[in-house]
Amino acid sequence: MASVSGQGGVYLSGEFAINKNGGPLWEDGTRPYYVRDAQGNLSIDGSTPADQCDDGICGLRLAMKLNENSEGWYVLDDLSGGLSFEGLTLQTETLTSVPDYNNVTLVNGEPTPATVALPDGDEVVNIGLPGTIAFNDFKFKFAVSNNGEFGVPLEDGTAFRQTEIFGVQLDGNITVGGNLLLFPVD
Repeated sequence: MASVSGQGGVYLSGEFAINKNGGPLWEDGTRPYYVRDAQGNLSIDGSTPADQCDDGICGLRLAMKLNENSEGWYVLDDLSGGLSFEGLTLQTETLTSVPDYNNVTLVNGEPTPATVALPDGDEVVNIGLPGTIAFNDFKFKFAVSNNGEFGVPLEDGTAFRQTEIFGVQLDGNITVGGNLLLFPVD
Protein backbone atom coordinates (compact mmCIF):
# COMPACT_ATOMS: atom_id res chain seq x y z
CA MET A 1 0.00 0.00 0.00
CA ALA A 2 2.94 2.37 0.47
CA SER A 3 3.23 2.82 -3.30
CA VAL A 4 -0.49 3.65 -3.75
CA SER A 5 -1.48 7.28 -3.84
CA GLY A 6 -4.77 9.00 -4.40
CA GLN A 7 -6.86 12.00 -3.65
CA GLY A 8 -9.66 12.39 -1.19
CA GLY A 9 -12.88 14.02 -2.17
CA VAL A 10 -16.62 13.65 -2.48
CA TYR A 11 -18.91 14.33 -5.45
CA LEU A 12 -22.47 15.05 -4.35
CA SER A 13 -25.82 15.25 -6.08
CA GLY A 14 -29.03 15.87 -4.24
CA GLU A 15 -32.54 17.17 -4.05
CA PHE A 16 -34.32 19.06 -1.29
CA ALA A 17 -38.11 19.00 -1.38
CA ILE A 18 -40.20 20.93 1.13
CA ASN A 19 -43.92 20.22 1.37
CA LYS A 20 -43.65 18.39 -1.96
CA ASN A 21 -47.01 16.63 -1.65
CA GLY A 22 -48.66 19.56 0.05
CA GLY A 23 -51.28 19.11 2.70
CA PRO A 24 -52.65 22.06 4.60
CA LEU A 25 -52.78 22.07 8.35
CA TRP A 26 -56.43 23.06 8.02
CA GLU A 27 -59.00 21.03 6.12
CA ASP A 28 -60.27 23.81 3.87
CA GLY A 29 -56.84 25.00 2.63
CA THR A 30 -56.84 28.26 4.57
CA ARG A 31 -55.01 29.47 7.66
CA PRO A 32 -57.49 31.09 10.08
CA TYR A 33 -56.86 33.86 12.58
CA TYR A 34 -57.77 33.28 16.22
CA VAL A 35 -59.05 35.32 19.17
CA ARG A 36 -58.81 34.66 22.91
CA ASP A 37 -61.80 34.70 25.22
CA ALA A 38 -61.70 36.05 28.80
CA GLN A 39 -60.25 32.73 30.05
CA GLY A 40 -57.49 32.77 27.39
CA ASN A 41 -59.02 29.98 25.27
CA LEU A 42 -58.58 30.20 21.51
CA SER A 43 -61.36 30.20 18.93
CA ILE A 44 -61.43 31.04 15.21
CA ASP A 45 -61.94 34.75 14.55
CA GLY A 46 -64.92 34.86 12.18
CA SER A 47 -64.54 38.62 11.62
CA THR A 48 -61.13 38.30 9.94
CA PRO A 49 -60.91 36.47 6.57
CA ALA A 50 -58.62 33.43 6.64
CA ASP A 51 -55.30 33.51 4.80
CA GLN A 52 -55.68 31.63 1.51
CA CYS A 53 -53.00 29.08 0.71
CA ASP A 54 -52.01 28.47 -2.93
CA ASP A 55 -54.29 25.79 -4.36
CA GLY A 56 -55.24 24.84 -0.80
CA ILE A 57 -51.63 23.92 0.04
CA CYS A 58 -49.92 25.89 2.79
CA GLY A 59 -46.12 25.93 2.88
CA LEU A 60 -43.87 25.36 5.87
CA ARG A 61 -43.52 28.12 8.48
CA LEU A 62 -40.24 28.63 10.34
CA ALA A 63 -40.30 31.26 13.07
CA MET A 64 -37.29 32.27 15.18
CA LYS A 65 -36.88 34.57 18.10
CA LEU A 66 -33.36 35.86 18.66
CA ASN A 67 -33.64 35.97 22.44
CA GLU A 68 -36.33 35.64 25.09
CA ASN A 69 -36.46 39.41 25.68
CA SER A 70 -37.21 40.13 22.02
CA GLU A 71 -40.79 41.12 21.26
CA GLY A 72 -40.74 40.01 17.61
CA TRP A 73 -40.15 36.95 15.49
CA TYR A 74 -38.32 36.54 12.18
CA VAL A 75 -40.36 34.28 9.92
CA LEU A 76 -39.87 32.25 6.75
CA ASP A 77 -43.46 31.59 5.79
CA ASP A 78 -45.16 29.53 3.09
CA LEU A 79 -41.89 27.72 2.30
CA SER A 80 -42.44 25.04 -0.33
CA GLY A 81 -41.06 23.57 -3.54
CA GLY A 82 -37.72 22.01 -4.22
CA LEU A 83 -34.21 22.41 -5.52
CA SER A 84 -31.76 19.93 -6.94
CA PHE A 85 -28.09 20.02 -7.85
CA GLU A 86 -25.41 17.79 -9.30
CA GLY A 87 -21.68 18.11 -8.96
CA LEU A 88 -21.09 19.68 -5.56
CA THR A 89 -17.59 18.57 -4.57
CA LEU A 90 -15.85 18.46 -1.22
CA GLN A 91 -12.12 17.92 -0.97
CA THR A 92 -9.09 19.06 0.96
CA GLU A 93 -6.16 20.82 -0.61
CA THR A 94 -2.90 22.36 0.58
CA LEU A 95 -2.34 25.95 -0.55
CA THR A 96 1.03 27.68 -0.62
CA SER A 97 -0.39 31.04 -1.75
CA VAL A 98 -3.73 32.84 -1.91
CA PRO A 99 -4.98 35.92 -3.78
CA ASP A 100 -5.17 39.17 -1.78
CA TYR A 101 -8.34 40.90 -2.99
CA ASN A 102 -7.58 43.91 -0.77
CA ASN A 103 -4.56 44.63 -2.98
CA VAL A 104 -5.71 44.67 -6.62
CA THR A 105 -3.80 46.33 -9.45
CA LEU A 106 -4.37 46.58 -13.21
CA VAL A 107 -2.17 44.25 -15.26
CA ASN A 108 -2.65 44.66 -19.03
CA GLY A 109 -5.99 46.34 -18.30
CA GLU A 110 -7.26 43.47 -16.13
CA PRO A 111 -7.79 43.79 -12.36
CA THR A 112 -5.35 41.34 -10.78
CA PRO A 113 -5.09 40.60 -7.05
CA ALA A 114 -1.68 40.39 -5.41
CA THR A 115 -0.55 36.99 -4.13
CA VAL A 116 0.17 36.24 -0.48
CA ALA A 117 2.54 33.37 0.23
CA LEU A 118 1.68 30.80 2.89
CA PRO A 119 5.15 29.52 3.87
CA ASP A 120 4.00 26.41 5.75
CA GLY A 121 1.08 25.72 3.42
CA ASP A 122 -2.47 25.71 4.76
CA GLU A 123 -4.77 22.77 4.33
CA VAL A 124 -8.22 24.03 3.36
CA VAL A 125 -11.58 22.50 2.58
CA ASN A 126 -12.41 23.22 -1.05
CA ILE A 127 -16.12 23.19 -1.84
CA GLY A 128 -16.66 23.13 -5.59
CA LEU A 129 -20.01 24.66 -6.47
CA PRO A 130 -22.28 22.69 -8.81
CA GLY A 131 -22.66 23.98 -12.35
CA THR A 132 -26.46 24.20 -12.25
CA ILE A 133 -29.07 24.39 -9.51
CA ALA A 134 -32.60 23.54 -10.63
CA PHE A 135 -35.55 25.07 -8.75
CA ASN A 136 -38.97 23.47 -8.93
CA ASP A 137 -41.67 25.94 -7.83
CA PHE A 138 -39.51 26.96 -4.85
CA LYS A 139 -40.99 29.83 -2.84
CA PHE A 140 -41.02 31.53 0.53
CA LYS A 141 -41.89 34.82 2.20
CA PHE A 142 -39.66 36.60 4.70
CA ALA A 143 -41.62 38.43 7.38
CA VAL A 144 -41.56 39.78 10.91
CA SER A 145 -44.32 38.87 13.32
CA ASN A 146 -45.38 39.39 16.91
CA ASN A 147 -45.98 35.63 17.37
CA GLY A 148 -44.28 32.52 16.05
CA GLU A 149 -47.58 30.69 15.50
CA PHE A 150 -49.64 31.96 12.57
CA GLY A 151 -52.85 33.77 13.43
CA VAL A 152 -52.61 33.29 17.21
CA PRO A 153 -52.88 36.37 19.44
CA LEU A 154 -50.43 36.93 22.29
CA GLU A 155 -51.24 35.80 25.84
CA ASP A 156 -52.29 39.35 26.77
CA GLY A 157 -54.85 39.37 23.91
CA THR A 158 -52.80 41.51 21.47
CA ALA A 159 -53.93 40.55 17.97
CA PHE A 160 -51.61 38.59 15.68
CA ARG A 161 -49.64 40.88 13.35
CA GLN A 162 -47.28 39.91 10.56
CA THR A 163 -45.49 42.18 8.09
CA GLU A 164 -44.13 40.53 4.96
CA ILE A 165 -40.83 42.09 3.91
CA PHE A 166 -40.33 40.25 0.61
CA GLY A 167 -41.28 37.05 -1.20
CA VAL A 168 -39.25 34.82 -3.49
CA GLN A 169 -40.48 32.40 -6.14
CA LEU A 170 -38.03 30.48 -8.32
CA ASP A 171 -38.78 28.01 -11.09
CA GLY A 172 -36.02 27.04 -13.49
CA ASN A 173 -32.24 26.72 -13.51
CA ILE A 174 -29.48 29.00 -12.36
CA THR A 175 -25.84 28.58 -13.27
CA VAL A 176 -23.21 28.94 -10.59
CA GLY A 177 -19.51 28.35 -10.60
CA GLY A 178 -16.35 28.63 -8.62
CA ASN A 179 -15.03 27.27 -5.37
CA LEU A 180 -15.50 28.13 -1.74
CA LEU A 181 -12.35 27.72 0.37
CA LEU A 182 -12.70 27.21 4.12
CA PHE A 183 -9.54 28.04 6.06
CA PRO A 184 -8.85 26.69 9.56
CA VAL A 185 -8.73 29.26 12.33
CA ASP A 186 -6.85 28.91 15.60
